[in-house]
Amino acid sequence: MENAKTRTLASGDFENKLDELQKIVQRLENDSDVTLEDSMSLYESGLKIAKECVEDLSLLNARIAELNKQLDLVLTMPAFGDNDEN
Repeated sequence: MENAKTRTLASGDFENKLDELQKIVQRLENDSDVTLEDSMSLYESGLKIAKECVEDLSLLNARIAELNKQLDLVLTMPAFGDNDEN
């Protein structure tokens, strides 16, 4: 299993997970024909997807933090040709 730091997020993957989670919630809320066993299975699937979404957000947050560090380094670098010697 990949950890959050080495895993990458495929384009549209997060949105697809949210769509699937929304479908599960709608089915649980609106489908009166869902059995108790099916409800439990849907609930477990929803929890798994929600956990993956949280992990995805954590991964993206870490990537943003790394980009901000890189930007800080660029902004603090002296301009080309600038030196303190005269």
